Amino acid sequence: MKQFILLLLILFISVASKAQTAMEIIVMMYKDAAKIDGFIAEINKVERVEDEYITQVSYVKLNRTPYKVYIKQLAPKEGVEVLARITNPPTKATVNMNSFPWINLYLDPYGGLMRRNQHHLVYDSGFDLMIRILKYELSSKLSEERLVRKEDVLWKGRKMYHLELKNDDYSLISYIVKPNETLDDIANHLHINAYAILELNKDIDSYDDVEEGQQIKVPSHYAKNMTLYIDQETHIPLVIKVFDQQGLYEKYEYNSIILNPEFEPDEFTEYFRHYNF
Repeated sequence: MKQFILLLLILFISVASKAQTAMEIIVMMYKDAAKIDGFIAEINKVERVEDEYITQVSYVKLNRTPYKVYIKQLAPKEGVEVLARITNPPTKATVNMNSFPWINLYLDPYGGLMRRNQHHLVYDSGFDLMIRILKYELSSKLSEERLVRKEDVLWKGRKMYHLELKNDDYSLISYIVKPNETLDDIANHLHINAYAILELNKDIDSYDDVEEGQQIKVPSHYAKNMTLYIDQETHIPLVIKVFDQQGLYEKYEYNSIILNPEFEPDEFTEYFRHYNF
């Protein structure tokens, strides 16, 4: 009798899970992602840079509030370490290049060296940026209709919701730069990616190389299509794939993730015993 009841319970949970709409799953993701104080994960990322795909694997520790992040690259350049935090006034990130001249570098997170061949700032290592993008994209009923639940998938032994966001009206449009705007300002205002703007406008050399009245090209949406694999237990998006007019633009996978770990008081300093700064 107990086995029969257990079987019915499992069947009920399975049917209830399948009955959830794409938007109901997204709302669960918003809610549970907001509860994340921090995480530890191995992040595999693939980003298209100048028509080539750059793959990077990193061990990441992130404390959400106040924002502090430690990144150790595992590939392709093993041993590179980065420590960054959001402060007021802003402070520079600490970087150990694990190579000659064997000293720490203190770099501007918004500067060209740290952003070279990167789609995002070091400050965007968590889930908050992508959730802000999704909230914007799905802020109207018309947008909600673009979100579709596909067949659930098994990813690395975990049951995942599979959602697809399609922006059929995705296009490249003109934008007139406003006074004192940088590409980051424009990207934040339009909810798109600053690197995508930089890549679309070959006459722009850096993120602040624009002036008032200049006409530039920008994408109308962050993505033409987006694929999300959302963990059915934690409701966290562990796989994010973004596609533009050329195909795959970027992909992020969060492996072996530990949510809300207890960090030691000095864990986000260069003096922490397990780091090589």
